Formats: sequence, C-alpha cells, structure tokens
Amino acid sequence: MLAVAGGKGGVGRTTTTLGLAAAAARVGYAPVVVDANRDCPDLARRATVDPAGVETLAAGGPLSEAGETTDGVAIIGASYETPATDYEAALQRLVESSRPVFIDCPAGAGPDATRPLWFASRTVLATTATERAVRAAEKTNAIARRLDAPPIATVVTRAEKPGPAVNLRPALTATVPTVDRPAWRRAGRAYDRVWRQLV
Repeated sequence: MLAVAGGKGGVGRTTTTLGLAAAAARVGYAPVVVDANRDCPDLARRATVDPAGVETLAAGGPLSEAGETTDGVAIIGASYETPATDYEAALQRLVESSRPVFIDCPAGAGPDATRPLWFASRTVLATTATERAVRAAEKTNAIARRLDAPPIATVVTRAEKPGPAVNLRPALTATVPTVDRPAWRRAGRAYDRVWRQLV
C-alpha cells in the first residue's frame, strides 16, 4: 500500500493520489484508491463517485460494490458521516488486496493523520514549493519513517521547479505543473512520468 501524505492541507494529496493511480492504470495495473482523510474526505467528490465506499468495505462488502471504477481506478470514497472505525476496518481489508492500493491521507501529525501510515509500506510526500508546505512535509517524512512507511518520492504540485522541496530526503523529487481542474486528469503526462520513475 502506498500512502500519499503531506503535513499541510491544500498541497495536492488527493490530486496526486488519483494522478498516480490513473498512471498505474494506464500501464495495465488495476489500482484501488481509498479515502482515509477524515478531516476533508473529498476524494469521492473529486472523482465524482459514491462517498459510501469506505463504509461498504468496512461492513464486509466486496470491492466491486465499495468502489466505483473511473479511468481504470477503483475509487473508494468516504464522507463526513463515515464513522472513524470504518476507515481502519476498510484499510485492514485492503492490506490483503493483490491490487496496488493508494491511500489518500489527511494533513497534520495527529492520530487521524498517522493512522493510515500504519497500513502503508511506502509513502509519497505531496507538497507545494512553499517553505511552509515543505516544513510540514518534513514532519510527515519523519513520522512515515518512524512508522515503517518510508517516503520514496516527493511530488511538488503546481510548480515547474521543486524549490525548497529539493531538500526533502526521498531521492526522487518530481514536479507537476499548474493545470486546470480536474488536475489529476489534465496533468496525466506528469503523473505518468512520476509513476515510471517509481516503478
């Protein structure tokens, strides 16, 4: 499982999660994206799918009922009404999946933000090229390493150059330029490039 995380809100975690999963789908994988962002569960809205997926999966429903497929990606959405315990139950079920799973993580460093990292094996840091966002990503980097989900890449969104993000520890730093919405579709070539470098 690959977590997409970053310490600050609005840095492009959801866009990066969807963008990387769509890139994986374009080369033949059958990826799953799950919303683990209790603070702002907007994955379903961004991908225009049903927000009840996390609850369905947590209740034991099959992936085919929990996730709607768009652009070759099974998207498991959540809403503000999704019970906290359902996130953990859904992630626990996805650990056993043979498909690549991408986790859209919350911002911050509290329990809600760190819990999804327990399930991940690796992390992609998402940030913008601002000092504030990079400082927040540094904290996420340290947390992910402590939880055995070390960052393998930094994706700098809405930027042509990584700026201060170049100093983050993952060896791979990639940029995704500013594009019109939906950015995860319109920046497909940039996410394809990142995915090729990751695999």
